[in-house]
Amino acid sequence: MEQINEWGGIAGSISAILGLLALILFNPIKKRIQQKRDAKRKAKEEWLKTEKAAQEEAAAFRKEMREVLSQLNSTLVLLTDDIGDLQYERLSQAQEFYTQQGWCPGSKKEMLCQMHKSYRAKGRNHLSEHYEEEILKLDSRPPQKRT
Repeated sequence: MEQINEWGGIAGSISAILGLLALILFNPIKKRIQQKRDAKRKAKEEWLKTEKAAQEEAAAFRKEMREVLSQLNSTLVLLTDDIGDLQYERLSQAQEFYTQQGWCPGSKKEMLCQMHKSYRAKGRNHLSEHYEEEILKLDSRPPQKRT
């Protein structure tokens, strides 16, 4: 019986030593692991905040760009209308001048046909369609005067 008590005392001492070693070694390791987990979680939260801020900034930039493009588009539509008006005016002046004159140089015919093509591409065809035909029918040289 004494031997069992002695072994029990030894086992109790060994258990106490192991318990103390566990407390001495395990607790610092446990704290270190918890600190690493906390640091990772904090870094992830900061990254998410940064990512969200970047997405919000990108969304604001896209919105601003859409507004600017819309304004540019409106301006371009107005400019296209103005150019179309000027082209119509030039085509009508040229038609009137060259039909009164009775002839039109070939280079002017080509230039006026290109202008009319550009004018039609803007979706403007009214009144000018017959101008091109009339100008193309004109002679390319002035009539010879007979003396």
